[in-house]
Amino acid sequence: MVRLRNLKKGDEIGECDIIPEDSKQAGHITVNLNSEKLEEFSLPEGYEWCENHVYHAARNLVTLLKGDDIPEEYLVMWY
Repeated sequence: MVRLRNLKKGDEIGECDIIPEDSKQAGHITVNLNSEKLEEFSLPEGYEWCENHVYHAARNLVTLLKGDDIPEEYLVMWY
């Protein structure tokens, strides 16, 4: 589970803060909205093992930013 905050949409780039479950600190992800690819990311210290979480977040971020109503915060869960 990750929480997405501060979602921002540019012409070609989308970005947000990513907060892994149980973390008090945020990382950051940037996606290309045209190619729908993850451009870059950072994770909080001690959460480097959560790299697969970033890909779940990126896929959801692209979907959210392609919509008209962009939320301030979004919770991504999977199983």
